[in-house]
Amino acid sequence: MKHTQFKTPRSLTFIVLAGAAMLAMGCADGVKLSAQQEQIHKQADEIHDRAYRCAPRELALASAHEEFGRMELSDGNGRRGEEHITFADEMIKEADSKSLDILCQDPKLQDRDKDGIIDSEDKCPDTPGKREYKGCPDPDIDKDGVCDAWVAEMNLQKEFPCQGIDACPNDPGELAYMGCSNPDRDSDGICDQWVSASNLQDKFKKQCKDKDLCEDVAGLAEYQGCPNPDSDKDGVCDPWVAERNLGSVFTQCVGSDKCPFEKGVVEENGCPPPRKYVVVTDTQIELKEQFFFATNKTKVLAKSEPLLDEIASVLKDNPTIHISIEGHTDSSGKYKSNIKLSQGRAKSVMQELIKRGIDKNRLTSAGFGPDKPIDTNDTPEGRANNRRVELRITQR
Repeated sequence: MKHTQFKTPRSLTFIVLAGAAMLAMGCADGVKLSAQQEQIHKQADEIHDRAYRCAPRELALASAHEEFGRMELSDGNGRRGEEHITFADEMIKEADSKSLDILCQDPKLQDRDKDGIIDSEDKCPDTPGKREYKGCPDPDIDKDGVCDAWVAEMNLQKEFPCQGIDACPNDPGELAYMGCSNPDRDSDGICDQWVSASNLQDKFKKQCKDKDLCEDVAGLAEYQGCPNPDSDKDGVCDPWVAERNLGSVFTQCVGSDKCPFEKGVVEENGCPPPRKYVVVTDTQIELKEQFFFATNKTKVLAKSEPLLDEIASVLKDNPTIHISIEGHTDSSGKYKSNIKLSQGRAKSVMQELIKRGIDKNRLTSAGFGPDKPIDTNDTPEGRANNRRVELRITQR
């Protein structure tokens, strides 16, 4: 024989609960409590849809405690059942009150983030936004044309005119640098300091590495992105070291070099011991006196040998310097003769320096005749100034 399984009707359950409650609390109170529990259950069913949209927490608490109250009553625990049912009653009333708005009752008008844009039209229904951004926040806060990261995270790239993913959303940058500024402005392969400060080393590891102490000047990794702090290798720091307050970083040199373009000594603040005949600048070896030649001749006279010796000494102390020896005349005489004379005198100076041990590959010579005067040719003094040899530095 088959046994038929019967479900107990809710009305029968109510009678059983009422009976249990009457035994535990007294007849009148038990019936009233069971009726209240049944009413809460019924109300939860009636407001379920709108309460689920606008008061889900209160609805869940009401349903749970109503069920707990029913179970306690069925077990004869009247007082504990009363506590659950009383709390469930409070929660169902609150759920009812919070879900009376028309937006709760019609899902088509729902606006979860309360930004005034209904969810069916809101691309960001859980985040308050603006209508101009389709219900989302500004997708490009710094207005650099690169989308803030949340755009890609929500797969909304097609909704906005910006591109890419901005690694620096609060600072305008470039798409080529993921919405950031150039991470290596001096293009020396050493990252500007903001990269590490923003913890973006991994983002830019293909462009640069480490931290640049000289962001605006191309340098070397061995000098932390700065140039050689002692370019003439005399133990005295180039002036920029002190200007940038980096003396504690570059301990291989001291002080501030007053002659950064030629090797000197610490006692002279990076300058060589005082010289009698020449001064080395960034662009040339300036002569304190000119070479002596016989009139209309190219041979250097013996009285210029101390000058030649000092020039040779400077070149030996600075082995990377290359110079162009350039001869000039005044405008007296024939033009072609002056060109030839200036060329010959420049070449004679070059030969004298080669005799003193200077590599010929570091020297060139040229003559310009009267074409590059530095003074007037209308006075004896001016013409004397125009008759000269200049030593121009072509390579350091």
